[in-house]
Amino acid sequence: MHPLHSLQPQAVWQWFADICAIPHPTYQEAALAEMIVRRAREKGLEVRQDEKGNVYIRKPAHGAGMADKPSVILQGHIDMVAQKTPDSPHNFATDPIRPQIIDGWVHATQTTLGADNGIGSAMGLAVAFADDIEHPPLEVLLTLEEEIGMDGARKMRGDWLQGRYLINLDTEEAGCVYVGCAGGRDADLRLPFVTEAAEGQHWRIEVAGMHGGHSGIDIHRGYGNAIKVLADILVRLPAESGWRLAACHSGELRNVIPSKAEAEIVLPAAFAPALEQIAAAVLAETREELGQFADALTIQLAPLGQGAAAASHTDSRRMADLLAAIPDGVLKWSGEFDGVVDTSNCLSVVHTRDGQFTASMLLRSLRERPKDDVCRLLGSLARLAGASLHTEQDYTGWEPHMSSVLLQKTAEAFAAVRGEQPQIEVVHAGLECGLMQKHLPNTEMISFGPTIKGAHSPKEKVEISTVEECWRILLELLKCID
Repeated sequence: MHPLHSLQPQAVWQWFADICAIPHPTYQEAALAEMIVRRAREKGLEVRQDEKGNVYIRKPAHGAGMADKPSVILQGHIDMVAQKTPDSPHNFATDPIRPQIIDGWVHATQTTLGADNGIGSAMGLAVAFADDIEHPPLEVLLTLEEEIGMDGARKMRGDWLQGRYLINLDTEEAGCVYVGCAGGRDADLRLPFVTEAAEGQHWRIEVAGMHGGHSGIDIHRGYGNAIKVLADILVRLPAESGWRLAACHSGELRNVIPSKAEAEIVLPAAFAPALEQIAAAVLAETREELGQFADALTIQLAPLGQGAAAASHTDSRRMADLLAAIPDGVLKWSGEFDGVVDTSNCLSVVHTRDGQFTASMLLRSLRERPKDDVCRLLGSLARLAGASLHTEQDYTGWEPHMSSVLLQKTAEAFAAVRGEQPQIEVVHAGLECGLMQKHLPNTEMISFGPTIKGAHSPKEKVEISTVEECWRILLELLKCID
């Protein structure tokens, strides 16, 4: 028997197991969407997809007096972040996620789990397919490509939806209701360089074993950034060595704090002891600074032979200095919401390819102006380094509406199930509600969900007890909403 089939609520976990069985990383969700559409048609539900592939399911009200209530949209996204441990053989394009239960939590096996947002999507589908749950007229919206650019939400068809209320099920902290979120913007710094034959010892420097995490909700936790650790090593190399950068790579996704980074350099043999001393010093200092979050940190130096094609020493220093100077982490705390990050930047991806060095970032802010301010700062750094700044995929934040009817009813449902009011929060991460407000300007929105830890990393896990509690809150809210 599948390990999730014994868990309650059974319908939710059954759907989550079915979602895990079909590979669905961002940009590869078509097979999962096709399965959901097929089963909805077999169930007799009204279902269709827009040009992007987003799935829309409509179901009549069920229960006495429910047909007279306003329609409700349950919303989640069906793509997942694809991250795995260095030793994992998992192929996200072909292999199913393999869940396992450990001490009251569901984990994957050496990969991200996809509870973000598979478990929220499973809840929406469980309601839509149920025959015994009271609810008003119901719509379920499942979007694609949330994790990279939110393109599903950007291209959704608001004219296909009738709901007065939208419940987003993509929150990761039980007991909280989110009413606002940060906006974001992608930024790249690009620096061209020319490679030529370089003499000396060819070395690989690898930083690995850092914590990683979500570049929004984890940005303040002090996990550290493998790219910044690597940059710390490179900028300490003696200028008189004339060292040269042959390659630099780290990260795959902007919304993930990088846990690993590596560079290849060419260095005169006489400076090998200096490289070893610098690596040892950076390792010791980083472990002291990050504490428990650096317990697994390693810095490995591997000789690769003699000579390699590499950038000039001047360009190499420019690239290292740029990585060291890029602001990373919390840039400003909110003055309106205690303990909430207002503005941040995550240096997430670095690569050298075809004579171009690229450093990719994800800026986030609760407000629009700080994103422009950070971009001006990055533009200044670019000019100083002889690089160029490129931005795209801007999305607005979700502005809180504290007097909404939906928020009041949600608080009542939380109190009925948990015996206490929820915490009302804004989150320093991108929820699709911000973009959906443009398509659904008259729809009230809130977001809640079960507890998920380690999202966007192989440490991801969802707490079983909070899934059941979240389910009960959702059913209570569907009954009491009006």
